[in-house]
Amino acid sequence: MSIRYRLAGCLFFFAAFVACTDWDDFKKYQAGGEIVYPGKGDTVLIASGRDRMQLLWVLSADPRVTKYKLYWNNRADSLEAPVPADVIGDTMKVMIEPLPEGSYNFEMFSMDALGNISVPLRFNGRTFGTNYEMGLLNRSIGATSYDDSLKILEVQWNEPDTVNVSTELKYIGIDSKTKSVMVGPAASASHVKDWKPGTILSYRSSFKPDRKAIDVFITTKYDTLSVNLK
Repeated sequence: MSIRYRLAGCLFFFAAFVACTDWDDFKKYQAGGEIVYPGKGDTVLIASGRDRMQLLWVLSADPRVTKYKLYWNNRADSLEAPVPADVIGDTMKVMIEPLPEGSYNFEMFSMDALGNISVPLRFNGRTFGTNYEMGLLNRSIGATSYDDSLKILEVQWNEPDTVNVSTELKYIGIDSKTKSVMVGPAASASHVKDWKPGTILSYRSSFKPDRKAIDVFITTKYDTLSVNLK
């Protein structure tokens, strides 16, 4: 019987020791008061550009938030700015430039007046530049025809790339001056009423990397086409 009492006493002492140790360890992390984490932002909408990036950040509704800090390049680069009280819970527009062409991983933190920071909001994005632009190809022309009686040149366009914004068609007018018309991606044909027969057509296209992009990219050169008159 005494052995059981001794064993129970040892277990009780050990449990009490562990409990006190855990509590003491916990108190170490509570030194200076309770840890406070300001509310982190909810969502970041990314708009890519030419060597730059625009972020639309949906802010936390936490009224303690006074500023934010953004890191990228493994925290080698950062940006910090205040959060006005009247936009708490709303959105903020952040422009990062210059930001050389490439892909980036970001960490964004909310901060309060006491220096407490939120858990990170992580996201990634990409910027575009010369390398992207050099790889672009002009929307192509499928066929051309000239109605000599009506004096109208018809240009039939092939289907554009999904990120095509427009195509500029340059031509020489009957007054021998260089003129141009802009062709949207939805247009399948262009009709030019003052083209000077026998002259060359030139064209080049513009693109956005995606529908939210803030900059337009243009092919590096015009393509040319001679119209076959029958």
